[in-house]
Amino acid sequence: MSTEQTAESIQVTPELLRRYDRPGPRYTSYPTAPVWREDFGDAEYRKALSEAASRADDPLSIYIHVPFCQERCAFCGCNVIISKKEGVADVYLDHIELEISMAAEVLGDRRHVQQMHWGGGTPTFLHVDQIERLFGMVRDRFSIASNAEIALEMDPRVTTPEQVATLRKLGFNRASMGVQDLDPEVQCEIHRFQTEEQTRKLFGICRDSGFDGINIDLIYGLPGQSVEGWSETIDKVIDIAPDRLAVYSYAYLPDKLHNQRHIDMAKLPDADHKLELFTIARAKFTAAGYRAIGMDHFAKPQDELSLAMDERRLRRNFMGYTVVPATDMLGIGTSAIGEIGGCYAQNEKKLSRYYQALEVGKFATSCGFELTKDDTIRSHVIRELMCNFFLDFADLESRFGIAFGEYFADEEAALAPLFSDDFIARDNGAIRVLPLGQIFIRNVAMVFDAHLKKAAAKTQFSRTV
Repeated sequence: MSTEQTAESIQVTPELLRRYDRPGPRYTSYPTAPVWREDFGDAEYRKALSEAASRADDPLSIYIHVPFCQERCAFCGCNVIISKKEGVADVYLDHIELEISMAAEVLGDRRHVQQMHWGGGTPTFLHVDQIERLFGMVRDRFSIASNAEIALEMDPRVTTPEQVATLRKLGFNRASMGVQDLDPEVQCEIHRFQTEEQTRKLFGICRDSGFDGINIDLIYGLPGQSVEGWSETIDKVIDIAPDRLAVYSYAYLPDKLHNQRHIDMAKLPDADHKLELFTIARAKFTAAGYRAIGMDHFAKPQDELSLAMDERRLRRNFMGYTVVPATDMLGIGTSAIGEIGGCYAQNEKKLSRYYQALEVGKFATSCGFELTKDDTIRSHVIRELMCNFFLDFADLESRFGIAFGEYFADEEAALAPLFSDDFIARDNGAIRVLPLGQIFIRNVAMVFDAHLKKAAAKTQFSRTV
């Protein structure tokens, strides 16, 4: 079946689900966050920035975290701060400005920005003047390319036409809207009340204002989700016609995320039902003309993500799938993660500690990790498999001077069941991930994770399907 598989023909049997649906990383990074070191702080981060500064001609990506929300949803796994206080965002922006100034100083001539993303929380928690102020901080210290991808997350419940107009004036060209599910019963279970009308209205405002790309985020596996209600949500989203879609698997981690304790565990879909929900979304979106991208995204055929996947140049960073060739990403704000100078670095999650560090002239780095050569090799392998579903052995040898069969001799044995189950296939000096394996792509990636046992001992991962 391997070479003849199509997205329409694949079937996930209960036996496959039993064997492969287990806890595992999502691989937004490799090595994954649980093995990052808590003794990686200001000095180590400065060294990483200095290393990045030596590549002055290379473009940068910048992620800025805006943690504030007016209310916390019961399903949420993000680092958020619930507040309705006047002035709380102004104090935060004061400290953001300190961090941006410090980073720009260490980076020296490395100022060319090709990608920027504001996440949260709710970036549109900021008023218009605060949005302009934050953008100005970056613009005054960095050179933002005229063709840069500038994106942010929007909440249809709170974003105003005036904010959208301001964002477009500043140069924002991509927007991502959280929807999760339009079924009122599911919204009641997750404490997020967002009408279809609110979603359509903001989408129309963004489209009319000239946003190049609009993304809608959905989640499957939420409490109370039914086949009928979920199908109706998918149909409505297809009618709205976003450029891209993200369909995330719900990670229920109440021991780690206390707000999730409000979720009624008895109403969560079991593994079979959860897979059915994803299968429905995949089938409906592909039938509507979208293409499956990477692990959990869909895009129109003419979208740059689709074109990049065809050419096997799709990339992934902490902001999601991308075609931007930036080698380093600067993380700004509380809990923000950067990938820079051969290291990962994360800021303090607690606002008071974030403020305290910056006020004494130190970066608020709480943990990080310096990649070894082996980590870099494995990170490349995992990203190629998860982004392009293809690993070229000749390219691997050219980049790193290794032969796949020799370097990954132990992993070859672990790959054998994946070949047998038609997850992957050999393809003229390469490994190709088949449509069935794309559903279990996290399991494929886990074979190459040399830190997995240590990471699993330190954290509770979500299930792979």
